[in-house]
Amino acid sequence: MGQWSFLSALLDKVQSHSTVIGKIWLSVLFIFRIMVLGAGVEKVWSDEQSKMICNTKQPGCKNVCYDHAFPISHIRFWVLQIILVSTPTLLYLGHVIHIIHKENKLREYIKTHSSETVKGPKYSDEKGHVTIKGNLLGSYMTSLVFRIILEIAFIVGQYYLYGFVMDPRIVCSRAPCPFTVECYMSRPTEKTIFIIFMLVVACVSVLFNIAEIFYLACCRSSRRRSKTVPTALTINPRFGSESLIKNEKLNLYDASHSSA
Repeated sequence: MGQWSFLSALLDKVQSHSTVIGKIWLSVLFIFRIMVLGAGVEKVWSDEQSKMICNTKQPGCKNVCYDHAFPISHIRFWVLQIILVSTPTLLYLGHVIHIIHKENKLREYIKTHSSETVKGPKYSDEKGHVTIKGNLLGSYMTSLVFRIILEIAFIVGQYYLYGFVMDPRIVCSRAPCPFTVECYMSRPTEKTIFIIFMLVVACVSVLFNIAEIFYLACCRSSRRRSKTVPTALTINPRFGSESLIKNEKLNLYDASHSSA
């Protein structure tokens, strides 16, 4: 797990600048991907080539058959998936850090130039907490879209590279194999379980990202409605004043007829 500490530290900073669903997504990434990959998957897949048995002793045939069955190791494939899927989130973190740094400078300028009328910070407070709106909301939504695209791309890529079930028998007829060779993988059922587990986690990650997009869209629409309510309230008194004028005219008309 030592090699994941730097990425984990960066993603941990994103939690304070994410929504509730985003924090759950990061927890799923930490626990069900990084920890499982470091604790269990590496031990299961460490013997995928050393324990593979072929029905020939031709030098180089075993390596060629392994390369034919696995163009890239599952472990390296999942490591690449975690890094690339986390990249949009890290870019969003860079945007957040830039905004906080920029608005901290603005606060210092306001303190030193109190006589000038300058608009205060828009996205962050003095504690470094940001509100996801405006350009920051666009950056966050873009990172979510790219995360969904990358997750789906890796799921499809895994299907075309290996499939989702580990076949214990590998048939190979490449040179330098003298004939059609059959090789057998070690612990295919256990490896299939981990493949399905990582697939399910990837699908859950996609669902969380889609749910977070809808959540942000609903929050944005509710903020827009709250902004339009005061304008509606300012329009209503005009109609109310017109009704009052009509009532006053009716009262004057009734009073004139009664005096007559």
